[in-house]
Amino acid sequence: MSLKENSKCLAFHGPLLYEARILKVHHSGEDPGDDEEIPEDLTEQECFYIHYQGWKSSWDEWIGKERIREYDEQNLALKKQLIEEAREARSAAKKTGSGVKSKKTDSKRKKPSGPAAAAGSQLYASPGKVEATGPRIVVHIPQQLKAILVDDWEAITKDKKLVELPCSSNVDKLLTYFYEHTSSNEPSPVAQSQLCEYCDGLRLYFDRALPVMLLYRFERLQLAENLDEPPHSIYGAMHLLRLLSMLPQVVACTTMDDQSCEVIVGYTDKLLLWLLQQQDKLFSKSLYVNTGSQYEGLALGM
Repeated sequence: MSLKENSKCLAFHGPLLYEARILKVHHSGEDPGDDEEIPEDLTEQECFYIHYQGWKSSWDEWIGKERIREYDEQNLALKKQLIEEAREARSAAKKTGSGVKSKKTDSKRKKPSGPAAAAGSQLYASPGKVEATGPRIVVHIPQQLKAILVDDWEAITKDKKLVELPCSSNVDKLLTYFYEHTSSNEPSPVAQSQLCEYCDGLRLYFDRALPVMLLYRFERLQLAENLDEPPHSIYGAMHLLRLLSMLPQVVACTTMDDQSCEVIVGYTDKLLLWLLQQQDKLFSKSLYVNTGSQYEGLALGM
């Protein structure tokens, strides 16, 4: 990457890419120093302190490799494509939408092994550790869920709201429900085992990825106030959807083989469709709570 101080770049902020400038670069292994406000989860990897062009300096932040792109024609085209997809998603979401209830029972956890577990273990180690030269995958996010991601971005960054924590339907429960809903339709015990491995691997990776790449700057103070439990037991569907939308970038930072990629894509597509079926229940506007001026001042000062 030709990403260095004072150079232009593109950076993900929510589901879209924005033009930005790199103000500082922290390299893996460097001592951040006492005056550097680098989030703890980014100190052991290469990360970038950026300023979004046209935004107030209060939005300047440190981000990892997963959220930054070189300023070139290919990525500018991607920026334009994401904007168009977001507009289409909003239009489609106004015309469609449905939700169904799922069966809720307890399931036994199995120790991950095999292709799905191998995929999960590589994901677990991937944030910021490997250059984005790995396999490229396509995750099929339904238009309604794309619109939800855009609305989520606006709720956090524009309306200064937060997802209320802890979520009653946390990631742990959601993945358990998804496993129960899907496993009965799997063609063989082997496929059921792979599904279980996928869910367990995703649960582990969610905990690793959340503080590094799934939070907006405005949410970091909220995380600091909720460190007693693992993220999968506190956060819910909205943050899980953020992770699923970023899987193509995540997988590109791994050395995952084709078989593992197929497992990831197959079950991720099924999980997204299942979330779509539950959208009225899982992505209600009542998930968000307002914040006061005191929180806003502290959060944007972190």
